Amino acid sequence: MTSPKPRPKQRAFEVTDAARAQLREVADGRELGPGKYLRLALPPVWTGEGEFGIVIDDRGSGDESISWEGKPCLLIEREVAVELSRSIMDFKKTPAGMGFTLDVY
Repeated sequence: MTSPKPRPKQRAFEVTDAARAQLREVADGRELGPGKYLRLALPPVWTGEGEFGIVIDDRGSGDESISWEGKPCLLIEREVAVELSRSIMDFKKTPAGMGFTLDVY
């Protein structure tokens, strides 16, 4: 009897250290009120330009929290994290200058 082959590990949504540090800096600079966090939002929640945005929101029961230096810096709904499971959020130089990027693989 052969043992089943291990399933390949599903890649998780990733946020680089550069993005985490910048998110923490933005959150600290905005002096978010109690219970308010930065959230990664996709359409239809995100209605601005581009394919994603960062909004200020309350923590929900279906959220995952991404931290930097022990403090939450970004919330993402579990469903969105699964949808973006092969993605990397970064803060880097773009043709428009420094900014957040979301690379999907």
